[in-house]
Amino acid sequence: MSEPTLDTVHGAHAARGDHASRTPLMLATIIVVVGIVMAAVGVTTYAVTVTQLRAQQITVASVTPENPGRLAGKRVSDPFTALAEINAIAHHTNAITGGKTYGELGNVATSDGKTYSKDLTVAASTDGQAHTAGEALSAADAQTYSARATAQQSSFLRASIYVSVLAFGISALIIGLGIVVALIGWTMRMTLRQPATTA
Repeated sequence: MSEPTLDTVHGAHAARGDHASRTPLMLATIIVVVGIVMAAVGVTTYAVTVTQLRAQQITVASVTPENPGRLAGKRVSDPFTALAEINAIAHHTNAITGGKTYGELGNVATSDGKTYSKDLTVAASTDGQAHTAGEALSAADAQTYSARATAQQSSFLRASIYVSVLAFGISALIIGLGIVVALIGWTMRMTLRQPATTA
């Protein structure tokens, strides 16, 4: 059995060195690819959210006739118009409910909103009169029932639009992180490909 020559030993060390130097370069390439994929996913999510919002055909409502808002009348299709519509809905809902939320508006009516669902004493009544179950709602309680239904619909609508705003924020975050990750990987590649400086 022949002894390994000096050239054979040097060749083996060189092969291992080449393999070791390629590993960080491959890792840097993978980081670049991951960053590009992240950015692409973020862009796709943003585009899908825009498409879904436009399909709903929602137009930003005016807050008031005197001060309609800068985005009033525009189609809801981005986070800014979505937030403007949420603010407009909240303003009109507060005007109807007197600033009370759905939970603050008591419900004493049956599901059809025409009669009382339970007996009410003078102290528990909103109009200062006693009522019995099955009796027709007073004007005050009928208005409260209508305002409560409006508050419920408003909360559902605002929550659904808030989901789109959240989707816009997450997609923007993913795009930003993807770009940063890709730049880090590219910088690593450029650094690793530079020839080492020998003293």
